[in-house]
Amino acid sequence: MPYPLYAVVAEICERAGLPFGKFATSLLEGYVSGMQISNEAPAFEHIQELAKAFFFDPVNRGDSLVFTPRGTEPVMTIDENDLIGDSYDEKTRRSPEEIVRVLNLNYYDAEGGIDTCKQTSDRSIDTRGEGEKNIETPLVLETDQAAQIAVIMHKVMIEEQRGDFEITLPDSYLKLTPGDVVLFRGDRCRIDEVSLDNGEQKYKLIHDRKSAYQSQAFGVAPMAPPAPVPLVPGSTYIEFIDAPILASGDDSQLGYYIALAGSNSAWAGATVALSLDGGQNYIESDNTDIEAVMGELTTSLASHKPEIPDTHNRVQLRLYDSDDALENRTLADLLNRQNRALIGNEIVSFGEAEEISPGLWEIGFFLRGRLDTTPANHPAGTRFVLLERNTLNFIATERYNLGQTLTFRATSIGSGKETVTSSTFNGASHTESAPANLSTHRANGQLVINWLGVGRLGGRAAFDQSQNFSGYRVTVNGQSSDTNATSLTVTDPGAATIQVSQLNSITGAGPAAQITV
Repeated sequence: MPYPLYAVVAEICERAGLPFGKFATSLLEGYVSGMQISNEAPAFEHIQELAKAFFFDPVNRGDSLVFTPRGTEPVMTIDENDLIGDSYDEKTRRSPEEIVRVLNLNYYDAEGGIDTCKQTSDRSIDTRGEGEKNIETPLVLETDQAAQIAVIMHKVMIEEQRGDFEITLPDSYLKLTPGDVVLFRGDRCRIDEVSLDNGEQKYKLIHDRKSAYQSQAFGVAPMAPPAPVPLVPGSTYIEFIDAPILASGDDSQLGYYIALAGSNSAWAGATVALSLDGGQNYIESDNTDIEAVMGELTTSLASHKPEIPDTHNRVQLRLYDSDDALENRTLADLLNRQNRALIGNEIVSFGEAEEISPGLWEIGFFLRGRLDTTPANHPAGTRFVLLERNTLNFIATERYNLGQTLTFRATSIGSGKETVTSSTFNGASHTESAPANLSTHRANGQLVINWLGVGRLGGRAAFDQSQNFSGYRVTVNGQSSDTNATSLTVTDPGAATIQVSQLNSITGAGPAAQITV
């Protein structure tokens, strides 16, 4: 909370031991947000820093210390006939080099953290000035306040460049003190110094302009201070992904994917351990620092048919790491496996992504049910994992783990914080897809069944079956036959339900295509 300037100056005077009533601060205006001080520095240095920024002068008047603001009205006009001698001709004009074109005020901003900020007064249109000057202040100021102080300092500096001079006056002018504004020979001047002698006083005058102490400048807001960097890694987010393979190289062994993400910027990886008995004993572990783009839905996503793009539904989600980013993609990009993501257990591709606020995104234009996953309704809180292969860990496993509940423990490296999750492993990485274009027709008492195999490797026109593909299973009214061909002829049974599945030597029959004749 800002404090009145008069109260701050009064506090410094009292702490310095100046009795109350021996100083006057009531003329001071303005507010101070803060000030960097040292107990080793004398009180007058702190007051000097305030005087430079708020443009006032400490003056001894009688037996009191009075703080007089600048920019006030003249207290009198000095009659040239009262001058003693010709001292007014001894005018000293300051060098033009003392005028800088750019003046920087380095200060502490109330919104800028502990690092100094800068406000600048630039008078490039003034051809007299050149160069740049920095002025330091220990004050904490508001942004616009600092900009206005910088502009006023610059204007005062330019006005004072007109020079100073000394005049000598008789005792009748004894009431004049430093800081007083007078009119002399038609010019407005400020008394800078007074020296007393027997019967006369010497006054050093410096040019002054009332409008110089006014400014409506707006400051440049400081950059927000960086968020504090955590020193200790937080817990690890972990997701077990039992899904079709995302790259051909993952077809060589039965396995699953693990996605990891840290909960703060100090995260440097985790040790992932596997248990087959619900967490009683962990038999395998490995270290990894591969981090995925992960989060969870903050709104719900309704289901949609997979045959056509979902242009109706949109969903919002929050990423665990607000520095992660999602990107827009075209329909052609989506068909070429870009922007694939796991929402719940459904694999989707999304084409539109908009950041609403740091870490909060809205995505839309979906291709649903990719890689034979099932479109579903997904409530808020459902997991989201961007399926970029280089950010996921593929873990090879044994056939005997099929159908088992696998428990995973992720321990953050550097902190020991643990996260545990359990899921059933169904071997989706080696589950074959359903055949396509299943058809049948009758001929000469026979039922001729035809279909197309669906590969899991490659893409475009260059695709192939998986390494463990072992043929097809055709079931007619519950009677099954296995074949490596894509056609089968059987005796016509009359009314018939026909199912065809692709076989995998590890996981067996996949989902079936079915027709009824």
